[in-house]
Amino acid sequence: MSAALDIGRLVTRIRSAEPERAHALAGQMRQLADRQLAHALDGAGERALARAGLPAEAMVAVQRVDLALRVSADVDERQLAEGWAAAFEAALASLLASASPGEDGDDAAAVWFADSWAAERRHLERRAAGLPDAWWAPDLATDGGLADTTDAPAALEALAILLRWLDRDPPRAVALMAALARADARIAARLDADAAHTLTRRLLALFAHRDATEAPNEPTDGVPARHPPAAAPQHLDPALARNADLRAALLAALPTPDPAAAAQAAPWLLAALFAANPALTRLSATGIERALRHWLQRTATGQPPAAPVPPANPPTAATPSASVAEPEAVSVHSEIHAGGLLLLLRPLVRLGLLPEPEQLASRLGDLALTALRRVLAPLPPAERAVAQERERPLLAVFAPECDWRERIATLPIHDVKAADALLDALADAIPADIAFAPGAERRLFGRRPPAFATAPELRLARLLLRPGVLRASAWEAELVWPLAGIDLALRRAGWDQDPGWVPWLGRSIRFRFGDAP
Repeated sequence: MSAALDIGRLVTRIRSAEPERAHALAGQMRQLADRQLAHALDGAGERALARAGLPAEAMVAVQRVDLALRVSADVDERQLAEGWAAAFEAALASLLASASPGEDGDDAAAVWFADSWAAERRHLERRAAGLPDAWWAPDLATDGGLADTTDAPAALEALAILLRWLDRDPPRAVALMAALARADARIAARLDADAAHTLTRRLLALFAHRDATEAPNEPTDGVPARHPPAAAPQHLDPALARNADLRAALLAALPTPDPAAAAQAAPWLLAALFAANPALTRLSATGIERALRHWLQRTATGQPPAAPVPPANPPTAATPSASVAEPEAVSVHSEIHAGGLLLLLRPLVRLGLLPEPEQLASRLGDLALTALRRVLAPLPPAERAVAQERERPLLAVFAPECDWRERIATLPIHDVKAADALLDALADAIPADIAFAPGAERRLFGRRPPAFATAPELRLARLLLRPGVLRASAWEAELVWPLAGIDLALRRAGWDQDPGWVPWLGRSIRFRFGDAP
């Protein structure tokens, strides 16, 4: 907070029965503002936020703060600076404590947002609703404020903000774009055709596969591809049809139903698709763009989209969810016992075992259920069912496109053979000298050691049964394990390295060893 603390205008009024003393004190204040005030205010912002109960990363703007100081006749500059800073801290804390987050009316004395994302999102919401820019926008909706306010108009444009979001955190960016589009379809009109094309290209370059046949010098707006080339899939319509309701709502809100206007919706639709169906990121960028363009053109000209081809494989226990929840509504903080399930993510890619894009969402759900049931098999049926329920948040991270609302013990595995084969291949690759996490075996099975039929099943249990604390939102997940849970065999094999941003899961995933908060 102190690094971003900026006082636009400082006005001092001094009242004293002694005119000469008032004149001298005014000189002290000028010197104080020039030399010592910035140093005296160091940390005052953070302390004021803490006193007001605001998060440390909050973005705050205040139109005016009035301070009243009683100053003795013999005060020196150091005392004056300390007194001014203390009064400022108390006044700011009091002002912020009485303000509510996001209340941004023109008559508000102060406004604050949880972070820069929230401030920028509120600015975009105002523009979508046709409201004028708020008084705080140049300071809070321009990536933390601008030293040169002449740059503010460009920094406040929708394209500039959305590109900043993608630079900061791609999965969070698409989650918030989807939420914005769902809340107010008019947001699509904030981008003209050129800006929409630029943003569409950036999204495809960040999230989707490059084609093997794509020319290496094809422009991608300066953004490198994040994935290796992949062959173009044959059937895109079933996946692209999952969010038809959102697309229809967006297109219906455009000023005119012509192709040029429909193109404005393209990046918002892509963001919604990638947020709801992250497995689409395994598809060809060219194929996605072609199918999306075709759908938009047909819709804009009043032609119904082509009927989707039925999927070759029916959905598994993991029935794809139909919509994206609001990002704020999907935050979890829970204790789980099978945290090692996430340790399978890197080997899936490294060993070339990741299912094909069209099957990825359902196969991940099958794999998660098969793995969980194998390692919990030694438990009695009732205890096994309870243990599976505990892992619901973990399953939602590992297979995000699945509907996990039913009882986990009753969910079917539709392609049992494929799930068994995939899990067997992963189990064979687990380091032979892996050990159970300290205390995990007893916590789950009690004093009697569990019986596993084969050595690979035992290794799988030792890998998966790792109690920890899972914290997850719509765009990230962090699994916290105790320091004692570090396994040297896993570390040597690189299995416990952070997966980082996993586009086909729609999240950035981190492992942390230490005490859970």
